[in-house]
Amino acid sequence: MKPIRWILALVTCLMVATCNDPTSAPGLVQIRLQLNWVPEPEFGGIYAAEFDGLFREAGLEVEIIKDPGGAAVQQMIAQGVCDAGIVSGDQLLQFREQGGDLVAIYSVFDHTPYGIMVHAAGAPETLKEVWQGTGILAIESGLPIWKFVDATYGASTRKQVPYGGAIAQFLSDPTLAQQCFVTSEPPLMDIQKVPVKVFSVSDIGFDPYSAVVAIRRDGMKPEVQKKFVEAMQKGWQRYMANPAQYNPRIAALNPAMAVEAMNLGAKRMQPLLLTPWTAEHGMGSMNPARWQAMIDVLHSAGVIKTRPDPAVLMQWPLASTKP
Repeated sequence: MKPIRWILALVTCLMVATCNDPTSAPGLVQIRLQLNWVPEPEFGGIYAAEFDGLFREAGLEVEIIKDPGGAAVQQMIAQGVCDAGIVSGDQLLQFREQGGDLVAIYSVFDHTPYGIMVHAAGAPETLKEVWQGTGILAIESGLPIWKFVDATYGASTRKQVPYGGAIAQFLSDPTLAQQCFVTSEPPLMDIQKVPVKVFSVSDIGFDPYSAVVAIRRDGMKPEVQKKFVEAMQKGWQRYMANPAQYNPRIAALNPAMAVEAMNLGAKRMQPLLLTPWTAEHGMGSMNPARWQAMIDVLHSAGVIKTRPDPAVLMQWPLASTKP
C-alpha cells in the first residue's frame, strides 16, 4: 500500500471509530450527519433541531458536519465515515447503479431548487436558449441533472467551466450563466441589487427529491431512525414557521451568507417544501410515484440503465402519521 493511501485509510478508520464511540456522550446515540454544502437555509430545519435540543430530547447526539468542499457524500455514507448524509435523489439513483446501497429516509425539498441563473438584462426566454447560447456556463458537469439537460437539448454550445459556488465571476461577467439553488445564489444577488433570471430545471421535467437524508441500508436501527426523522420534522416545522429566529446562528457558521440573504432564501423555500403532499403526509415524506418518475427520466436520458423498484429506495417510518 502506498504511503498516502495508508494515511487516508488510517484517517477513515479513526473517523469511523469516533463515529461509533459509545463513550463520547453517555446515554445518547451518536449520529454523524454529513452535509453536502455549507450552512445555509436548505439545512435550516436540521440546525433548528440542533439549536432547540430536539435531537437530544430524542436521545440522539447529532454532529452536523459541513462540506469542506467537493465531498463525495454518498461514498462517505457507504464507507461508514458518517452515519447519514445529504445527497440529491438523482445522485442516490446513480450511486445505486454503481453498486452502492443507500436508502433515503427524509427529503428536505419536495420539489428541486436546482436551476440556472443568468443576468436579467437581455436574458433568454427559455432554458434551451440559455443552454444553446454563447458565453460561459459554470456547472458541475458530472451531475445527472446536466446529463439530462444534454439529452434534452443536446450538448451546450457555451464554454463550460467548473462551478465552485462563488458569485464573483457571475458579478463580473454579464454573459455568464451558472447553476444555482434558487434559495442560495439568487438571494445573494438580491442583496447585491443585481437583477437575475432563474430557470428551474423542474420546468422541463427534472424534479428529483433534493437535500435527501440518506443512510446505509440497515445502517441505523429502526427505532433510532424513527427518532431521527421525527426530530428533523419538528425542526423543519419550527424553522419554516420562523426562519428569522434561527438564521442569525446559521449565518454565524457561514459568514459568507448574510442573515438578510438567508431570510430571503427561506422565503423562496416555502413553495418547494410546503406542498399539498407534505401537508398531508408530513414534511420529509416521499411519494413512490415521484421516485418512479425520476427513475424513468434518468433511464430515458441514459444516466441509469436499470429501473429499480421505488420501494427499495426508501425507509420511511412515518408514512401514515404526522407529528
